[in-house]
Amino acid sequence: MNNFCMNMKPALRLAMSILVAVAAATVARAQESVDSLTLGVRYFRITAAGDADYRGDAKALASSLRIALDQSKGFKQIVTLDDEQVEQLTKLIADSKKGAFNRQLPGNLAEPPDAYVFPELLRVGAVERDLFARIEVTYTVELGAAAVDPVTRAILFSDKVTISEKRNRTNERGGAINVYEDLTAKAVDRLAAKLAAFFLKRGRILRAEAGTVYINLGSRHGVRAGDRFTVHAVAREEAQSAGDAAEEEGLAEFDLDSKGVIEILEVRENAAKARINEAGKDAITKGDAVRPVK
Repeated sequence: MNNFCMNMKPALRLAMSILVAVAAATVARAQESVDSLTLGVRYFRITAAGDADYRGDAKALASSLRIALDQSKGFKQIVTLDDEQVEQLTKLIADSKKGAFNRQLPGNLAEPPDAYVFPELLRVGAVERDLFARIEVTYTVELGAAAVDPVTRAILFSDKVTISEKRNRTNERGGAINVYEDLTAKAVDRLAAKLAAFFLKRGRILRAEAGTVYINLGSRHGVRAGDRFTVHAVAREEAQSAGDAAEEEGLAEFDLDSKGVIEILEVRENAAKARINEAGKDAITKGDAVRPVK
């Protein structure tokens, strides 16, 4: 009997180890399902009057926005959808509430989205100014987006970005098109940054003083007093600096080692005040990234 028990102990230990591993994996999946969101990005609605040199491509713009959001590494799945797929998906979600959901989801979705993103190309245009020796052109691109609850159709988020740049007029073929495409790419990145800030509570340090910081996230982003965030230095592609519009820069960045932890004290709609609870060897400065502590 003793030998039997002794032989059973390794087997029991192995069984317990397997149970612990399965339980940990289950908790991890549950945590992922709670913290990670699925988004359905509709093709861009082209509402701008447009410019003769740039009309915009609804599908290509939606793909660019999806890629920019994907770079945040915080979403479970992001897919692009046309109007017909959105309508079909909305009906399927409504049917699921009645217990009749049994069809494959459109757009290669693994599960119904937590939110739709409805982006728009709002404005494209150029204004010329004669400076005698040269013609200066101010090019402008404006994009907007709304995030909508697929079930209630309530608007969760709505914002827009406008980018204008001055260039000298050129007669080179494709000159204006290249400018518009460049500005549109920047606007897509900034729009993605705003969406990521809303859904993932990822933002920036706006100001840092002795023991206190201000961040560009507020009640609009679901931030509450007592929430904690880690602070990170940020390395950007093309060595972009953290300027006054740091919170609007794109997602092409890499968080470096944590500089410390902050805790929210006061919350406004689009900003919050926090104290520095834990500080590393490097000072927390304006433009640093903040990420919520799970």
